[in-house]
Amino acid sequence: MRAFAIAALALCASCAEHERVSPSSYPSSGLYTPGSTLGASDPTDTPPKRICASLPPAPGAVDGGAVGTSGTLTIEYMTKTYDGLYAPRNVTAVWIETMNEQYVATLEVQAAVRRKDLVYFQDHACVDQLGPDAIASATLRTHDKMHVLEWTGLDFEGKGVPDGDYQLFIEMTETDLEPGQLTVFGIAKGPESYILPMQIPLEAPLVQVTATWAVQ
Repeated sequence: MRAFAIAALALCASCAEHERVSPSSYPSSGLYTPGSTLGASDPTDTPPKRICASLPPAPGAVDGGAVGTSGTLTIEYMTKTYDGLYAPRNVTAVWIETMNEQYVATLEVQAAVRRKDLVYFQDHACVDQLGPDAIASATLRTHDKMHVLEWTGLDFEGKGVPDGDYQLFIEMTETDLEPGQLTVFGIAKGPESYILPMQIPLEAPLVQVTATWAVQ
């Protein structure tokens, strides 16, 4: 069992002022700083719909039930402003992928009509198939809320996923003119329970992130 946190700084140090760059052209992990044209898109653009590919069948899967260890992952996190265009109003998305970047399920989308502003979520996730544990709500007016999310080990189709390591993505933005901030953490699903305060990069717009895996 291992649970770890990873984050990397943005790769684009000197992009052309008006250059438009597709977020899918860059690695999917790390922290993307405000003000960069990395992943920038016209807010009126409609992102291409991602094909929601099912995860490969796992040993022990029966009628979509839990695979391997049954348990619940609880994610608690709080954001902070990075003084974006609409600050302190913000939109967030939280989702899970495999270690080879295959979409598993969404845990939270707090954006409503501003979902298109979540550039990386639109690029990575199956936005029309969030999963059974997803929470959806409107744009947040402040950063005072403690987000509490749960994942019961099911993918977006309601099927159990194997024990192992996964990636937790947290995206937050305060603007619709450029990408917001994306931070990626490592989490694990397995036979041992744990409570893990995540190591947060200094540049991340996060106050705290805690992952708790409770075996049933």
